[in-house]
Amino acid sequence: MTIEFGTPRQDQELISVPALVLKVDAASIRDYLALSEKLPVLMLFVQAGDQASESLQRSVTALVQKAAGSLLALVVDAAASPELAQAFDLNQIPSAYGILKGQPAPLFVGDQAMEQVQLVITKVLDVAKENGLTAKAVVKEDAKEPELSPTVQAAYSAIDSGDYSGAVSLYEKALIENPNDSLAEAGLAQVKLLVRLEGKDLAELAVSVLTDNESKLAKADALVATGMAAAGFTVLLDLFGETPRDAREPIRLRMVELFLVVGNDNPDVVSARKTLSLLLF
Repeated sequence: MTIEFGTPRQDQELISVPALVLKVDAASIRDYLALSEKLPVLMLFVQAGDQASESLQRSVTALVQKAAGSLLALVVDAAASPELAQAFDLNQIPSAYGILKGQPAPLFVGDQAMEQVQLVITKVLDVAKENGLTAKAVVKEDAKEPELSPTVQAAYSAIDSGDYSGAVSLYEKALIENPNDSLAEAGLAQVKLLVRLEGKDLAELAVSVLTDNESKLAKADALVATGMAAAGFTVLLDLFGETPRDAREPIRLRMVELFLVVGNDNPDVVSARKTLSLLLF
């Protein structure tokens, strides 16, 4: 297999990351493990001051940069994150693991020649491609800020002035002008949520025990709006599962809309989307 360089394919999903090689610990690793659902992740356990660790990390860094976003590398200081070392049953430093769709697999232990590391990375990319993990990581600072259309700018102004209904109309107009405007699509989902929740007691809705569909949809809105996205998605998934197939579409559309509000790269969205896919078939 030849590693592809340069610009991504038009149909390739782009994932914004701070860097292609990231130092992580037990707290921050969760932000990136979910990305293994979309592209391969290489996890490298090292130890500060260890010559073999430093040598292998240099090789891995060079090759991951060369792969130009086809995979992501996470570097863990085993001594500083003993809980991660224990979770991976680590018995030698340095050690490398490949993670695909959340499942780790050991790759190699000890320092390796760069040619050998290249062979392993090539194999990981082959397996990832076979499993549909073909997204491309793009470093944030390299990504261009999208230009706002005048209509989207007007929608922002409407939101600032509290005119949510006007903002809905403007976002809908922006999507007619450019159906691929992702900012307008996400903005429309967000402002429609604001319209639905306007004048409601979010705290009361979030803890309410409800039986009818509309009330459950409102509860899910409130949970998402108050930062409890996972709980909100659970309400919708339960409702989707217990609803007859010919009446499920409004629930699915509400979930898709809330995915946009929370952000498609959010781990809660990734998990809920996977569960929804299973329920659809």
